[in-house]
Amino acid sequence: MLIPADLIASLKARWRIELAIILLIVVLVALWTAVTPKTYVAQSSLLFDGGPAQSVTDEAAPQQDGVAALVATQADVLQSEAIAAAVVRDLKLAANPQVADQWRARTGGTGDVNAWYGRQLLGGLEVIPGRTSRVLAIRFKSADPQFSAQVANGFATSYLDARLQLQTDPARTYSRWFEDRTREVRTALEQAQGRLTAFQRRTGIVDTTTNNTDAARLTELSGQLTAAEAAAADAGARAGGGSTGLDVQSAGVVQGLRTQISAKTAEVAQLSADLGPNHPQRQAAEAELSALRRRLAVETGTSTNAVRVASGAASSKESQMRALLNQQRGKMLSLAGDRAELDVLQRDVDSARAAYDTVTQRLGTMRLQSEAPSTNVVQLDVAQPPMFPSSPNVPMRLALGLVLGAMLAAGTALALELWRPRVRTSSGAATAMGVPVLGSVSFSQSRVASLLGGRQTS
Repeated sequence: MLIPADLIASLKARWRIELAIILLIVVLVALWTAVTPKTYVAQSSLLFDGGPAQSVTDEAAPQQDGVAALVATQADVLQSEAIAAAVVRDLKLAANPQVADQWRARTGGTGDVNAWYGRQLLGGLEVIPGRTSRVLAIRFKSADPQFSAQVANGFATSYLDARLQLQTDPARTYSRWFEDRTREVRTALEQAQGRLTAFQRRTGIVDTTTNNTDAARLTELSGQLTAAEAAAADAGARAGGGSTGLDVQSAGVVQGLRTQISAKTAEVAQLSADLGPNHPQRQAAEAELSALRRRLAVETGTSTNAVRVASGAASSKESQMRALLNQQRGKMLSLAGDRAELDVLQRDVDSARAAYDTVTQRLGTMRLQSEAPSTNVVQLDVAQPPMFPSSPNVPMRLALGLVLGAMLAAGTALALELWRPRVRTSSGAATAMGVPVLGSVSFSQSRVASLLGGRQTS
């Protein structure tokens, strides 16, 4: 029965065999790796930054929830046969005689060689969308590192060109459509403006705000008529009193004459009492009194006529204001229909102008978008030719070879030890013979060790 100490000693004793087995396994793994076809993977990446496209169309950038769906959709577009055919066409890969010979051999020369070889390239293409980011990784593997980098960059460039074309082509189509609509709405605007101008020339209505002016004029005339009616009523009331009216009696000339008549009447009465009826002084006073009374009658008549004239003037002004008010009302009534038609024509012009402005604005937007120099996708990383192959994995194979060689070497050494067991340690000797070991002598540092040929020297 072998104990662990003897097993460890046997592994140390057969280190040459174990080293040879490990080297043999490593050499075999190295030869296997050398004859295995190598595959190189080049990677490019795209970034969806959501910038330039929104600046033209004023569209909101997608929310975070829509980023994954956006990138995944564009990953499917990038792996389409149309993009692959564009890569072959842009890189002129079909011009390679070997590609042309393979195409003829497999398809008999039918179909498009670019589409056929593009489908072949899709087998080595791997597109990895980011889960929570806007980055899309493009990987291409082939046996040639230069070709891997070239095709990876070709897919990125062809996708950018195709995306720009997908953005600008619909914009150009809409631009042409909006140009036709612009001509139509411009014609409609010109026709509506022409109808409005012809109506204004026919009716003489130039300013649409005249209606407000006429309404203000009517209100002003109504107020003036009310004032004229009040003045005419007042003047009529004054004229109705005749010569005994207050205005006539309160006139300055009439009051002065009445004062003079009263004084002269008192003088005549005094003279009548003092002098006889035929006295010249009395007759002169009576003559002056008669003259004053005649003058009073004349002035009273004049004042009465003046009040009557003022009453007539007030009545005339009232009639005039009423006539002007009726005329203004008739004018507004006669223009009501014309103004209604004018408003309809003006609304037609405003609607046509609004439609023209909207179509013109959209036309400008589509023209800008159709001439956009880039999209909201940029190439973040440019693929470079890889220095080391991705398959086979040389370090991993060598590491596995070392582990396998070590396991095989240890197993071989243990198998040989079990086939021909030897006592290699003092504890092993005690176990094998069942007697205690009193002492041990080591010959490892003497010439006996060389004679024993590396065998156990204890």
